Amino acid sequence: MLVQPIPQSGMWRAMDTVWSVFRASLPTAGVFWSASSQHFQWQCRGCDEICELLRWGEVQRRRDNAYQGSSSSRPIHDSYLDLDISASDSGCDTCRVIRRAFLLEQITGQDAASLEHPGNQWPVHATLQLESSGDSLLQLAIKSPKAVRFSAIIRLSNGPSPPPRGAIKGTPGLRSDLSELRRVIDNCHRNHECSSRYRWSRRNPTWLIKMIPGDLVQLVEGPPSPVDYVVLSYSWGDPAAMPAAEWAKIKGAATKTINGRPVPERLNPFRIRDLPETMQDAISISASLGLFYIWIDNVCIPKGSDWDAEAAKMHEVYGNAVFTLLASSTVKATDRLLLDRRAWTHRNRISQLRDLWWLHNTQMPLDRVRFESPVSRRGWTLQEERLSPRIVYWAGQQWYWSCPECQAVEMGEVERISPTADEATRSCPQRFLEVCRTGDEHQLHEEWLDIVEAYTLRDLVWPKDRFLTIAGLAVRFYNAKAGNGGTVITEEYLAGLWKDDFARHLAWAVATAVDSRQSLQRIAPSWSWASLPLQVRTQTKAPFKPSEHFKFIAVNHLSPAPTVSSSVAGLRSSSAGDDDPSTDYFNRGRIVEERGRRVKAVEVRGRFRRLVSDDAQQVQWDDIEWKHGDGRPRFDFGAFPGQNIYARSGRDGRIVSKDAHSGEIVGQLDYLVPLEDGVGDGSKTPRGPAARSVVFDGREREIVCLELGELAMLLLVPSRRWGQPETFRRVGVALGYTGRKGFFYGSCTRNIVLE
Repeated sequence: MLVQPIPQSGMWRAMDTVWSVFRASLPTAGVFWSASSQHFQWQCRGCDEICELLRWGEVQRRRDNAYQGSSSSRPIHDSYLDLDISASDSGCDTCRVIRRAFLLEQITGQDAASLEHPGNQWPVHATLQLESSGDSLLQLAIKSPKAVRFSAIIRLSNGPSPPPRGAIKGTPGLRSDLSELRRVIDNCHRNHECSSRYRWSRRNPTWLIKMIPGDLVQLVEGPPSPVDYVVLSYSWGDPAAMPAAEWAKIKGAATKTINGRPVPERLNPFRIRDLPETMQDAISISASLGLFYIWIDNVCIPKGSDWDAEAAKMHEVYGNAVFTLLASSTVKATDRLLLDRRAWTHRNRISQLRDLWWLHNTQMPLDRVRFESPVSRRGWTLQEERLSPRIVYWAGQQWYWSCPECQAVEMGEVERISPTADEATRSCPQRFLEVCRTGDEHQLHEEWLDIVEAYTLRDLVWPKDRFLTIAGLAVRFYNAKAGNGGTVITEEYLAGLWKDDFARHLAWAVATAVDSRQSLQRIAPSWSWASLPLQVRTQTKAPFKPSEHFKFIAVNHLSPAPTVSSSVAGLRSSSAGDDDPSTDYFNRGRIVEERGRRVKAVEVRGRFRRLVSDDAQQVQWDDIEWKHGDGRPRFDFGAFPGQNIYARSGRDGRIVSKDAHSGEIVGQLDYLVPLEDGVGDGSKTPRGPAARSVVFDGREREIVCLELGELAMLLLVPSRRWGQPETFRRVGVALGYTGRKGFFYGSCTRNIVLE
């Protein structure tokens, strides 16, 4: 008798049907074996819900290969803990992939632990997203009735992930993640030009921590010959958010001095465990990678050192390091780096559903680690990142590597180390260093404006460090120009701005007006972004075309030089006999930076006029603003034909001036009008310099405009200081007023002082 053979795919479908019938006969079974054409794997009842989503996707694809859209959301587990039990105790392969997806989205160890917190145990939902390109994603969410608490993404494909390109040979006795990291570092050292191109000099830091056997370390002077060392970039943490004992331990890690020298307790070997936990683990990681020197600011800049001089050398400290270890996984210096990485609790296995779909974990973009980790909110770490040619971002579940030639991410046992994005789209922390090396003037200024946007968002324990915190970046910027070999260097540092493109640098804007009571105008002039409160979102890179009428004239006023400025002379004397050409660049840059942060007033020349006409009528903001369908604000002046008007938003600080038969000017004020004394939160109305930069209600007609570019102007008010009639303070900016390009036509050109 002839028997028709069953095709292999049909056989597996038949077996799957049998398994479905068998499962249905087990009403209480939560986990079962599933058969596929590749292997048997554990699956749970939550997988059935995902399979329903996949069936929906198959139907849509059969109807239209280019279909784009999302399925409805389906609950797949009662909570994260339910998912964790299914992955751990029951061994469901799909649940292991889903569990790992949620964990890989958590940057810090605290974030990962919060998944298991009793207050976060809400249902886990899945949605299938079909892209027109043919890609498919499983979007996951842990949702409370009010909000999505956690989210993650799984990539779906019609085939398994490609195997690693060659076996990764581990180093005996070394954690697998560190073994892979060592391979990446060695590859950079041997095959990239990072070291030769970006190493600043052959000098070591003044002090280094040396690791010695027996879990001991010792503070030593930087050897005369170059040594390989690591730099730690980390967050001290918020003292108000931690127990007093923890803050005392962090502060206590500082190296004390006697007669200008570190105390013997540091110059002699001492126990690693005497340091905060983040530092302990950074030392362990460095030693495991075969690097036995490390630089940590709190230990290696002894108390009583000249912080001004040390801060300005940061481009050298970070530029000469083998790499910077950036502690992205920590919230405070007493947090561990070497945690139990929950994402890798279970060995990677291929997960397949319905014989058609393979599930793959995706990697968190490096940009999220860079901009959302707690350490990214600390002011000091900005220059630590931007001055480092090679960086290891140590996140809670995996590490990331970035150098000018390569970005890589650890993805566990099966996934190979791969670029995080292609060259065209990847975020490059070393972009500033790359531009400094090439010396492209336009790009240098673009990078500085990018630094400003990133820096104004950050916090400082001591606001007085506003300029000191980026001193190394300023020195490096200046040296990029001075190092080109020219004999006439026109560049000047002006309170966080640069003279050669001064008009463009003046055109910064706040995203929305802020509270003037936290202003730092005691530290910086009103026209500098550094005068804003901490943690303010700014915009610096609007399209800009300089005006031929604007000119920088001179620095008008400097604050007195501190006595600490003798450190500049010390820098010169200490480099006597040093044949390293970078020494001269460093000293020149250091002097320029130190002078620049003392600038308080400048004289400029430009076209000048009033913002609001004498006969303009004030109208209510809500009478002219309306929201367009795209959500962007628009203005309707139909209720005021033939009238000169102005209006001001009390919510965000925008101000509009409209003459009868001309287009409008929309400006952005820097500060909101404060509450009256004793109203609201009880804070007082600002006094002194901050109050002089607030346009109080009824004083809008005092605002005058200084043209910076063809579509850019400063909004100013008279300084109101007796005897200075041509002195003004910044109160805001107006940009992109395409409906009023001729605003300054026929206006007088004047020399004024900005303070």
